[in-house]
Amino acid sequence: MSMSRQYPFVALLTGILLLCLGADMLPAQQQISASYTKLAEDGRELPREAQNWAMVRDNATGLIWEIKTTDGSIHDVEKVFDWAGAQAEFIAELNRTKFGGFDDWRLPTTDELRTLAVKGEEPYINREFFPHTAPTSYLSWRKCGSGEIFDERIKFGEQRNSKKDRRVRAVRNSAVRE
Repeated sequence: MSMSRQYPFVALLTGILLLCLGADMLPAQQQISASYTKLAEDGRELPREAQNWAMVRDNATGLIWEIKTTDGSIHDVEKVFDWAGAQAEFIAELNRTKFGGFDDWRLPTTDELRTLAVKGEEPYINREFFPHTAPTSYLSWRKCGSGEIFDERIKFGEQRNSKKDRRVRAVRNSAVRE
């Protein structure tokens, strides 16, 4: 197909995506969080030098992020899911087992996941706090104006729409324990 025949389709698709996703996605903002705190499996704060931790709190956004592992568990960096599986298997398991003492884990929005992206070498993430991050795509979501949930993938450094199996990273809003 010639470029002149493709252009109307590409322009239409781009327009739909920008209306649904918001023009703020272009260009992708890369930011470095001012401060992270390592958290133990039970949610306790750990010193920066800690060698074992299960979660990280982003002190700039207040979000708490799951840490990926290489142990074959539900947290393993090699586990991939489609949108439905990510919800029914991954997120459901974290909430059922009250990972970190919480049962409100979810997939991040595209904007939330982008707050982890930093400039540098792949993977584009602070590896001191987020080890075992594959330099590949992670699922996220954005709600369209119509109310439809649109799943997206973030490869630290780029963003695209996708229906394929992707890696996932859980997040929750920070809250004081009762």
